[in-house]
Amino acid sequence: MGGGRPHPEPMNLLDQFILHHIQVSLLEAKLLSTAKAQSTHEARVELKLAPRVINTDSGDELPAYQVSARLSCRGGSEEDTGPHFRAEVGIEAVYQQIDGDPLDVTEFGAHHASLARQLYPLLQQELRMLLMRLGLEQVHLPFDLPAKVELQEDQTLKVQGSVH
Repeated sequence: MGGGRPHPEPMNLLDQFILHHIQVSLLEAKLLSTAKAQSTHEARVELKLAPRVINTDSGDELPAYQVSARLSCRGGSEEDTGPHFRAEVGIEAVYQQIDGDPLDVTEFGAHHASLARQLYPLLQQELRMLLMRLGLEQVHLPFDLPAKVELQEDQTLKVQGSVH
């Protein structure tokens, strides 16, 4: 590795925050073409998280943050013989801090990737049901993410998926 500043020790926000509320905000899918190929094809799956502060009325309360989470999946390409589709699901999650010194939005944003392991299964379940409605039961998504996920604000986490 090159020089530069050492990376701060990752903080698991789930040690100090609880998931207070969750709401599905996006269900979108489009089947562009179908093919009955017997081989395995790659499906591109991306997870995006975007945190923002929720204003509180009292300075005595610990902060709450809203996290917009999106999981998208695309299958097929010009030369691919598999199904061509796009599907995206989104949720809005509200996290309330319950322990420790109040975290500001910068610090929360620097460590919000630790929430991916809790949010991903919720998104994955919604996406799986959406894909089933399109007749794409053959799309296989992972059930979990690696224990350590490094994701900065406005970055995308690539998740491996396949179409069988």
